Amino acid sequence: MKHAQHLLNLPRLAAFVAICEEGSLSRASQRLGIAQPALSTMIKKIEYDLGVSVLTRHARGSVPTPAGRVLLKSAYEMLGIAEATLDEIGTVNDDPEGEVAIGLPAATSMVLAVPLIKHLRKSLPKVSLRVVETFSGYLWSWLQDGNIDVAVTFDRVSIPEIVCQPLCREDLFLIGNSKLLINAPDTITPDNLYKFPLILPSRIHGIRGKAEAFAASGKGLDIRMEIDASTHLVKLIAAGEGFGLLAKCAVTDELAQNTVRAIPLAPCLSRQVSLGIRRIKIQNPVVARVVEEMKLVSTDLIRSGTWPTS
Repeated sequence: MKHAQHLLNLPRLAAFVAICEEGSLSRASQRLGIAQPALSTMIKKIEYDLGVSVLTRHARGSVPTPAGRVLLKSAYEMLGIAEATLDEIGTVNDDPEGEVAIGLPAATSMVLAVPLIKHLRKSLPKVSLRVVETFSGYLWSWLQDGNIDVAVTFDRVSIPEIVCQPLCREDLFLIGNSKLLINAPDTITPDNLYKFPLILPSRIHGIRGKAEAFAASGKGLDIRMEIDASTHLVKLIAAGEGFGLLAKCAVTDELAQNTVRAIPLAPCLSRQVSLGIRRIKIQNPVVARVVEEMKLVSTDLIRSGTWPTS
């Protein structure tokens, strides 16, 4: 390896990250405001220092090589440490302050959003929060694109751009109008799920794939409609327009009012709930504090049963 000290050249690492995220030199050039020849030179210098190629160029753009993927993970960490250092210096001897964008899946938001916001406003009064709510599939894309800093995710693992930290496992149930489920069996199996016409989100979202995998050994699924709007999905289910495969947290109010019923699946169908954090932000002192507070609030809600996981 040649001139190893140049590996900590932050502008070159930032250029490399931008090319990997954008998928091409031209789009990275527009994003950074740096001419393409200059970007190309920066990558060549990285490759000279490392003695290996870090990008594969093809007609549609550029993708990291195996060595490049290793570098990408480290680049996120080094750039994150640099950003965190500047932020920490700027807030030394002060309460943490800054802006943090949090993404919550619609189901989890029902039990987590209000307690979390109240807690963060009290514990981190100088932190400006931006909270967005949507299906988890969209949140994962927004994390990758850098539009949010941290999000609750389902069944995800760490990748170069994102670190996943587990929170809990959460069981899924057949959810339906209580009157329609008066004579329903005690458990729903792959062999009888087809009897319940479903309202499901589209395939971009993990729960759709889990439903299809669950039913694969039985008679399949009867999908009445697709809808990527959680509030309307729950309202339609409660109104008896179809059934859903959901966690109890998505319908806590409806369960309390006995407008819907939750029937267990056999075999049990569950999902891993984690916090996904942009790797470049994980060393940021403000984001790190918000993540720790999110873990505390989530743990308290789960222990108290306010966030039902089974």
